[in-house]
Amino acid sequence: MKIRVATLAILPAVFTGAIEAQYQNNQQPGLVGLMAGTQPAPGFYVTLPAYWRLNDISLYGSQGNEIAKNVTADLSVWALPVITVVTPWKILGANYGASYTQWITNGVLNVAALSVQPRIGYGFGDIYVQPVILGWHTTHADVTAAYGFFAPTGSQGHGFNMWTNEIAFGTTLYADQGKKFNVSTMMYYDINQKKNNQDIKVGDILTLDGGAAFAFFKGAAHAGAAYSAQWKVTPDSGSGIPPFIPISNGRVFGVGPSIQMPVFAKGKNVALVSFTYFFRTGAKTNFNADMIVASVTFGHLFNVGR
Repeated sequence: MKIRVATLAILPAVFTGAIEAQYQNNQQPGLVGLMAGTQPAPGFYVTLPAYWRLNDISLYGSQGNEIAKNVTADLSVWALPVITVVTPWKILGANYGASYTQWITNGVLNVAALSVQPRIGYGFGDIYVQPVILGWHTTHADVTAAYGFFAPTGSQGHGFNMWTNEIAFGTTLYADQGKKFNVSTMMYYDINQKKNNQDIKVGDILTLDGGAAFAFFKGAAHAGAAYSAQWKVTPDSGSGIPPFIPISNGRVFGVGPSIQMPVFAKGKNVALVSFTYFFRTGAKTNFNADMIVASVTFGHLFNVGR
């Protein structure tokens, strides 16, 4: 089961120095890991809770040099809830699904620059909706394609004030007939619209999430290493960007251990617990911090085959 979470909550206060900067958006790297390109079996899934946390956040410049250490306290985000439905209905041979996510967050990383003012206290973040998720399943590969969007519904200081259209595509490849070993990658391409409270258009962002895993408990559990990578691929623009802040396209990478374990009750698999710890690295014109992603997903399978 894929878990999606986004971070939100530090607004720029006063910019000092000539550090190059970039504006952020909702899609954060590392929120999907093992089995990233696999759509779950037809059923109804509720993730409650999904938890995301950044620890000891520092700022890095365009040359990968650390500009400021521990620029803000830890940021925490809860997804309450993530609701996903995978149906037995077929479109082009794929199962059709959809999902909805509501974020609860104590802030948002809005722009990578010197001097940021944290906002404390939880509030509603932007919602994330995937009205179309298509999943194909073959002997040696799973493929997922989706369209989603972020809507600017967040409360003051907890959202990005812009619509974002997202195209997603990925696959999970199996190295053996028994599907014991797999590697996966999911690509997210975010096309950001102009902010509704400023003349600022955040550039397009490409995110890759995935991992390599070993399956056990008859394929119900997975353990391995997850990875993430994100690049700003088009520059930020608009008259609302302060003229004394040079704009630079940033990046950040991450890798770390990950595990997905089933929870059994009366011999039935009733939930999936997922935990990943990311060591993030390679940040340029971006924030960097180690990251924790944890979730519990409850599911009810439909009585149909794939």
